[in-house]
Amino acid sequence: MEMVGSLIIVFIIMAILIGALADFIKRLFKQGGATDRNASMICPNCGTRGTPKSVTGGSMGIEIVLWLCFIVPGLIYSLWRLSSKKDGCPACGMPNMIGVETPNGRMLVEKFHQNQP
Repeated sequence: MEMVGSLIIVFIIMAILIGALADFIKRLFKQGGATDRNASMICPNCGTRGTPKSVTGGSMGIEIVLWLCFIVPGLIYSLWRLSSKKDGCPACGMPNMIGVETPNGRMLVEKFHQNQP
């Protein structure tokens, strides 16, 4: 009976690790948000206009190491990473894009895109 419980725990851990690896590979090849100089959002950090993309805090590498070494810290770190997802700039990843129709947005468009046709 102990062996069955241990196998269940091992299968759960393997499923979580495989899911994390699949998510990592998907994000590695996914382009994310799109840049478009006519988009309705602009990044105050780098001036990129575009559609925000999903940005996850933390590091996938640290998450995998924590899961391989210790179950509880890996679980806590994974939960924190999942809860820290935000929409951010497609170029720099900063989570503070604003609309170009706002007063600050209009100033940023003038600042970053003044020499573009």
